[in-house]
Amino acid sequence: MLDTSEKLSKSDFDSAAGEKTGDAEGHVGYAEQEIDENSTDEELSRYIINPAEEKALLRRLDVVLGPLVCVLYLIAFLDRSQLGNAASAGMLTDVGAPVNGLSVTASIFYVTYVTFEPLWTTIMKTVKASRMLPAVVIAWGAVVLGNGFIKNYPSLIACRLILGLLESALTPCLFLILSLWYQRNELAWRTAIMFVAAAVSGVVGGLVCAGFIKLDGHLGLRGWEHIYVWLGVITIVLGMISPFFIADSYHTAWFLTPRQKLLMRVRDLHAAEYRGKQDFSWGEVKRAFKDPIVYISGAMQFGFDICLYGFSTFLVVIVKALGYSTINSQLLTAPVYAWAAIVYLVCAAISDRKDMRFWLIFPTGCVTIIGYVLLVAVQHSTAVSLFACFLCATGIYSAVGLNVSWNAISNAGDRKRATAIGIQQLVGNLGGVVAGQIYRSTDKPYYRLGHACSLGAMVWAICWMFVYVAVLKKRNARKLALTEEEKNEMIAQGATGDQHPNFMYKW
Repeated sequence: MLDTSEKLSKSDFDSAAGEKTGDAEGHVGYAEQEIDENSTDEELSRYIINPAEEKALLRRLDVVLGPLVCVLYLIAFLDRSQLGNAASAGMLTDVGAPVNGLSVTASIFYVTYVTFEPLWTTIMKTVKASRMLPAVVIAWGAVVLGNGFIKNYPSLIACRLILGLLESALTPCLFLILSLWYQRNELAWRTAIMFVAAAVSGVVGGLVCAGFIKLDGHLGLRGWEHIYVWLGVITIVLGMISPFFIADSYHTAWFLTPRQKLLMRVRDLHAAEYRGKQDFSWGEVKRAFKDPIVYISGAMQFGFDICLYGFSTFLVVIVKALGYSTINSQLLTAPVYAWAAIVYLVCAAISDRKDMRFWLIFPTGCVTIIGYVLLVAVQHSTAVSLFACFLCATGIYSAVGLNVSWNAISNAGDRKRATAIGIQQLVGNLGGVVAGQIYRSTDKPYYRLGHACSLGAMVWAICWMFVYVAVLKKRNARKLALTEEEKNEMIAQGATGDQHPNFMYKW
């Protein structure tokens, strides 16, 4: 979506004295306050929103959508990543898992996750999100609850496969929801909410699971069984509550005033030429599948996700293998995830304010590379290994999150963006399959193979990022070289979305 400020100069917003404002493109100044629900689309498209009103509107969206996105993503990440915590508490031994059981169980989740992920965004554009997402959340909560009562290894595998199928709906659909409510320069911070939640889940998961493990023997359940039973109950409750916070469009949003709904309509009209068709269009879907930048973004995400899933799933196992007890290893992971959340929040704020992504991902990614180099090279120093975990966490979450928002703002209209998000997530989440295989139980306590592969994955992703920027720059240069006649001809021929001559790529 187009940021209104990209089209209007700062002087357009200077009406402190209340004079009539306007600009060379014929936009009507907000001081006139003449628009209402009966205004035509042409009148609304020329209207400049008062910055104070727009700020209040964004606050309202953040108050409702922010907690929803944060809590759902946090519980999803908690549910999928407790495998390492449960394993450290004896689950694999209790269910009779083989030697490589942890690696196989971690990888098997992503088989169904990546298979079904691209389908959910297309389904959500047809089925109401307020119905689909709560149903999915309740269903996977039931699976997590059931995981607490399994008695054998095949049951564990079955639970992971079903959980992967259901959770694959959440991430791409939340990305799509955010891209529909917010404009291009507003996405990085809101996407950050999701990935900070992923990092926070590590903090919460380590502390909460340490408490659950202490319940070992209570109610006839082992500590790891308490983890899954209580997380399943919490997930089901959240799924039952979530419909009250999900609006299918601003037209039906209970949390917006009539004036704010009108301003949302103005924002949509400002970006209309870039939105493309709103109804289903195979042409838009095909454009996503044919666009090389979608796959380049996916290749980057693949590398970043190998690091993310390897780190989030196996960190507690890695720390425990350094010689710490089950409880202490849970507690020691919390500061690492807290640091990752802080770094990502700072990067997301800078990204929205400065409209940049490359110069945030690259330096933090280099810090992560240094961390993995230390983990591979230094094998007999617990202090160095723990310090290296902090370095690794520095760039992982910010790289994953910023790349997702980068992909969203690089693809327009809505149907192409939805498909592009699905493709990127499919390719990227194949990294979860890889991560489960490179951190092998036979490699403990140092897991050099896993760390070396994660190091290579981060380097791989950064190399593709340079290619991505080069392609975007080339496309912008081609558009800037167009004459006005050529631009008008493209528009007359129906160029919309990112094909529109005025659409500029960002990096």
